[in-house]
Amino acid sequence: MGSRRFFSLRSKVLLFAVAVAVIPLVIVSGFSTFESTKLIQNQVAQLKLESARAVSSHLDMMMNDVNTISLNLIQNRDVSAYLSSKDPAARQKQLSRILSICNEQAFNKPYLFSIYLQDLAEKGIDTRGALNAIPPDRLLRAKERKGGDSWYPDSVYVQNKEIKVITMIRDIRDINDVGRSLGVLKINIPQSSILELYRSSMPGESPFYLLDGSRIVLTSEEFHPDGGSSPPPLPPGGLGSASEGQYVAELDGESYLAVYDRMSRPDWHIVELTPLRQIAEPAAVIRRFAYASMLASLAVCLAFILIFGSKVLKPLKKIRELMRHVERENFGGQMEVKGSDEIALLSHGFNRMSRKLDELINEVHVSRMKQKDAELKALEEQINPHFLYNTLDMIYWMCRMERAFETSLMINSLSQLFRIGLNSGSRFTTVEKEVEHIRHYMAIQQKRHDGGIRFLEEIDPSVLSCKVTKIVLQPLVENAVRHGIEPGGGEGRIRLRIYRQGADLLYEVADDGAGADEQEILSRLEACESGKGNGKEGGLGLTNIRDRIRLNYGTGYGIDFRSIPGKGTVVTVRQPCTEGEAVHVQGHAG
Repeated sequence: MGSRRFFSLRSKVLLFAVAVAVIPLVIVSGFSTFESTKLIQNQVAQLKLESARAVSSHLDMMMNDVNTISLNLIQNRDVSAYLSSKDPAARQKQLSRILSICNEQAFNKPYLFSIYLQDLAEKGIDTRGALNAIPPDRLLRAKERKGGDSWYPDSVYVQNKEIKVITMIRDIRDINDVGRSLGVLKINIPQSSILELYRSSMPGESPFYLLDGSRIVLTSEEFHPDGGSSPPPLPPGGLGSASEGQYVAELDGESYLAVYDRMSRPDWHIVELTPLRQIAEPAAVIRRFAYASMLASLAVCLAFILIFGSKVLKPLKKIRELMRHVERENFGGQMEVKGSDEIALLSHGFNRMSRKLDELINEVHVSRMKQKDAELKALEEQINPHFLYNTLDMIYWMCRMERAFETSLMINSLSQLFRIGLNSGSRFTTVEKEVEHIRHYMAIQQKRHDGGIRFLEEIDPSVLSCKVTKIVLQPLVENAVRHGIEPGGGEGRIRLRIYRQGADLLYEVADDGAGADEQEILSRLEACESGKGNGKEGGLGLTNIRDRIRLNYGTGYGIDFRSIPGKGTVVTVRQPCTEGEAVHVQGHAG
């Protein structure tokens, strides 16, 4: 696993401070912007609704006036006589009287443009002399309503000039016979009068619409009443059955807040559109203030980090640098202690720890060196090599002279066994020499047991040149013979396997002998390791092998023991597999 990337405390504190400062501001500014926009939108909608109600009130007054005028005219006997007369001369005499009656009704009503009367022959008179044309469908609708009023957008012409009006049309009935129609009354209100009313009650540049009961635009601020063009369609939206409300509409690619109010009579709606960008301007001010607050907070955070770094993080950085020296076993560095806070206590503790570690490492190093030298000397000086070599050499040649060839071979194996094992005083050898050493040993053991022991080898050729601790295999095989094969009558099989496992070298010595109590052997090993046992009790020579391997390579290496009574034992030794040359041992020629 790769080392984790270093992330300094300064960076963590900076990120934490920035997060603590910025995240709440972002949340608050976002919430404030949303709520302020919503609040402003509701306030604007409320103001617009109040203005719309005022316009509705004025329009209601206008509609009531028009309704009163129309009732007065259709119930006037002179008007009825005029419309029912068949004599053109009589009608001509009455014309001025009829116009006077109509003008009297429109007196002091500046929002009225003209009053138009039309008989059944579709001949009519207008108080302004305007040209009126009533569409057939409107005539039919007026008659179907049987005296009820009907409103629609229309145009009248004065001297070929088109005037946009909103018209109220009503069927005139004979007051003596209400079942007989005499003609049609048409009262024209210029759309400019309604727009002036709107501008006085709802100042601003927002688009304005007046809709009839069928959602048809009667007039709109979006077009000129005298220009001859038709009103633009109202953007689709949520104009519902409620008496008033609001919704968002799109017009020419821009979003608007649409506010509407419904008049009681007739069933008309007043709709005003306010651009959302105008509503969002106050919220934008709040948003800019939030951004400025965030930048100011960041500046304060940076200043805080600089102060914090100089007062707190700088000593911690110094401790980290000194810790690197301690990791390299350099204990000379000491922290300068200032103040009486936690950093000062930490500095005191670090200085004490550094001095104590220096003392302990020196003590352990000296102790280990002495122990290692003592153990290795004890292992290697158990026999006198000069005396042993000379004696074995003499016996070997005596056996040759007496023609005791098998005995001479045994003596030669024993001599080679000791020569290779001592290895001229070196603590290390190669796998190849270890294998040669165990072969000489097994030659002696097989002779002792009359060939009852079968010795099998399974050795990876690539490990023969590896540098290893010497005299490791011989004690293992000796244990297999003494405690595995011999208790079973001296017959059995010993298998030696040597192989790589990653960067490690493994010896595996297995026998099919008597086996042992695995827990008992492990307990002895643990007792010996804790100093409560001796080498002889500590696992049949296994302790000696484990200690030497750990002295040479560290505690990560050693020995593994597995045994089943009556079935055999497997001992595995793990040590590094490193290439190297061991001291060459010159043996006898056989």
